[in-house]
Amino acid sequence: MSLYQLIRSRKQRKRLKEILHVFYEEEFGYFITKIMMTHHLPFHKRIKARISREKKTSHPIRLRQAFERLGPTFIKFGQLLSLRPDLVPYKFIAEFEKMQDHVPAFPFSEAKKIIEEELGSPLNKVFTSFDKKPIASASIAQVYKAKIGKQTVAVKVQRPNIRKIVEEDISIMYQIVGLLEHHMEEIRKFCLKDVVHEFEKWTVKELNFNIEAYYAQKIAKNFIGSKILKIPKIYKNYSTSKVLVMEFLDGIPLHNIEEIKKKKINLKRIIKNGYYVALKQVFVDGFFHADPHPGNMLIMKDGKIGLIDFGILGHFDKKLKKDSLDLLQSFINNDSDKAIKVLLRMNPSSDLPESFDGAEFNQDVKNIFEELQCTPMEQLQIGPLIRQTIEIANKHRIRIPTDFVLYGKTIATVEGIALRYQPDFDFHKETKDVLKKLLDYKFFVKETADRTKSKLYQYKEFAENFPDTAMQILEKAKKFKINLDVGNEEVKALVTEMEKSSGNIALGFIVASLIVGSSLIMQTDKWPLLSSAIFVTGAVLGAWLIRHTLFGNIKMIFNFLKK
Repeated sequence: MSLYQLIRSRKQRKRLKEILHVFYEEEFGYFITKIMMTHHLPFHKRIKARISREKKTSHPIRLRQAFERLGPTFIKFGQLLSLRPDLVPYKFIAEFEKMQDHVPAFPFSEAKKIIEEELGSPLNKVFTSFDKKPIASASIAQVYKAKIGKQTVAVKVQRPNIRKIVEEDISIMYQIVGLLEHHMEEIRKFCLKDVVHEFEKWTVKELNFNIEAYYAQKIAKNFIGSKILKIPKIYKNYSTSKVLVMEFLDGIPLHNIEEIKKKKINLKRIIKNGYYVALKQVFVDGFFHADPHPGNMLIMKDGKIGLIDFGILGHFDKKLKKDSLDLLQSFINNDSDKAIKVLLRMNPSSDLPESFDGAEFNQDVKNIFEELQCTPMEQLQIGPLIRQTIEIANKHRIRIPTDFVLYGKTIATVEGIALRYQPDFDFHKETKDVLKKLLDYKFFVKETADRTKSKLYQYKEFAENFPDTAMQILEKAKKFKINLDVGNEEVKALVTEMEKSSGNIALGFIVASLIVGSSLIMQTDKWPLLSSAIFVTGAVLGAWLIRHTLFGNIKMIFNFLKK
């Protein structure tokens, strides 16, 4: 059964014809022929398309143009692909980054209707003023400037019927990809269905403004009291899944460099602060804005960076933080062996493909580090290095976590902004300084404390449960008539010794954690008296524990020999 037969809706059939026509005009007729859909294009359109093929442009440019012509769903698809160097070649990413929303603004009357339906009140009852002309118009929504009382706000309104449009387009995407994989064996290795599925997940999230509001509030919480970053306040009582009301940030977009210079804002400080914000979100918060292009970054009057548009976010758990830090350290220390171990460790499925060639993979990674040796340290950029490692992982079919890919793209974007506006930006120095400032105390001490707390909890459970477990074992032994030849008093003595031993184990871990914690605090050059006090406390407890354990064991041996 053909795709055309599968689609019953007249509206969807019309949309399918439009999609086929656009791709045919952009010279992707080879694929349309392969899936046997050429005959669904009117003859005169095929002739017209062939006649108009005069421009000699590259495949990436033509694909970007096709996406732009096909509207919101395909524009969002291209924009998402621009964030995924693990899915598409870099030459396509470079072109997709230029993707623009050529979507005309929808009428104010429709926006007014949506707002009133969502909020359940007339517009003039909610807002004291409301500008009818949108300040921004994109594929998913439009943004208006308004006031609630005396507070200026930005009102993001979802396009009419956009969810239905996107869902129908994605349905057609799945069908086209299915046909491509069925008729073209070489296409299957790209796992296009997985790509469309991931796009569907991201788009469903983006169409729910409650999720964006949650993301914005979470990042704001991570930067409470910050002197360098501003996140717009969310007006929860006026926001729904289709309407998002937030504080209006009156700032200069970072791409308007002339206006920034005109206002005599310290651009070097802005770039340095932006780099700090990016690394803090990733390595400390584990939750980061994954689309920090210059249009989403505003420079405020007080010099703060205003961050907007929280549609795409990345998440780092403890394991991914550690893996990313280890990989970063391998770049800084030029340690290819460590990078190889980290990349293999990142593979979520742990099992490698049968075709995996370890020697070739190792050599490919080492080639990156050979080039690195020729790069002056002040010019070291992490983003391109991560991109190259991801490309190598893809080549050898090693699966890299999506959030790590987003992190690599985020760092590359921030570094690109820094180079554009401050060509002498010293990445090596800034990276080391920022990580030292962020991680010496806040990260490593917290991680050590978390691990120690976890271990102490385990040994606390062990100490509490072991005597009962021992008694249960003895009771079961009695039932099976195993002759242990021990009396009740001896059992009690055994249990008492077990309680003492488990208590000593727990105390030993407390002593170890105190000594390790004091050592880490000493490295930060902060609170020397506190670190010394903790160290002395640990040492005294340790000495007491050694004396208590040693004398106890000697006494036990003496009593045994005496018997």
